[in-house]
Parts: sequence; structure tokens; C-alpha cells
Amino acid sequence: MLEILVNPDKFFRDHDDVNILVAILIVATSAVLGALMIYANLDIIESSVIRQLQQTLSAEQARMMFELMKYTFLITPFIGAFVGWIIIAGLIHIVSSVLGGEGEFSKTLKLTAFGYIPSIILFPLNFSIVRMTHEFMNVSIMIIGAASTIWQLLILTFAVKNWRKLDTTKAAISVVIPIVILAGLSLMGRLLRPM
Repeated sequence: MLEILVNPDKFFRDHDDVNILVAILIVATSAVLGALMIYANLDIIESSVIRQLQQTLSAEQARMMFELMKYTFLITPFIGAFVGWIIIAGLIHIVSSVLGGEGEFSKTLKLTAFGYIPSIILFPLNFSIVRMTHEFMNVSIMIIGAASTIWQLLILTFAVKNWRKLDTTKAAISVVIPIVILAGLSLMGRLLRPM
């Protein structure tokens, strides 16, 4: 399994399929780690959310509202991981099909799960930085996020290349377009969110 981290092209060439349970386990691990990050840092989230809520609510109402929201914060990583997995797999499957990719959606779904591995590997570093800085967004986190995304792009490109039978350029396009679309939608959502 170490081979996927250092030589994903060879890994996906040598393993032309995996059991769906392997893919589910990878995504579930990412979800659990996301929930752990939220749980361990509820104090940081609480102070930020309460500060925002107090712009329109009393301190007591803001605390009550946060207590109701707390469980949503803990469940969101599970929903996000699995829904995100299906969406990104669907987009990769559509783009790679347009470019001549072969195979069923189930195989694309399985290969897309491997894109979660970089964030799993880098989790301890992210976790440590958040605990030390008490911030979810700073330069260090952004650098790790960029490195994780590049690593994810490489893994998914070689997965699509080998499992969807495309050349490297078409495989890279099949991965980059969906990630750019999702990043653009995320950015639009943040820009349109009321302050």
C-alpha cells in the first residue's frame, strides 16, 4: 500500500481494481478523522460561532444555539466525505467518459476514494497545527492544504489513467476539471454567504 504514496502510476497499473469495502474504509477513515478534528477543537469553534451569533442574539441564546449546532458540526464530516466522494467520482466519470475513458461508474467510484489518502496521511500535521495555533485557517494550514491537493491530483490522475484507460494528459484533465468546478462552487458559496 505504501506504493500508492510514492508511485501511484505503478500501483494502479498493478492493481486494476479493488474491493468496494477498501474504498469505503478509506472514505470512512477520512470522515472519522474529520469528526475527530471538530470534536477536539469544539472550544475554538464555540468561541467563533458564539461571537458571530451574539451579533443578533443574546449571550445566553447564542450559547443555546451553539449547543444545538454542535451535533451538526460533528455529523457534517461524515455526510461531507461520502457525498463529496460520490459527487467528485461522478464528475470525474463524466469528464473522463467524454475524453474516451472506459469502464463502469463503480470503478470510478472506487478509484476516487484513493484521493482521500493524502488528507489522511497529513491529518496528524494539520491536527497539531490547529491545536497549537487555535486556528482552522492560517498560512501553515493553507500550505498543507495545497500540498494535499497536489498529491491528490497526482494519485487520481494515475488512477484515471490506468483504470479508465486514458493517456496521462486526458487523465489529468479528467481530474483537474472536477476539482476546479468544486473549488469554484465552494468559493462562490463563501463569497455569497452573508457576513
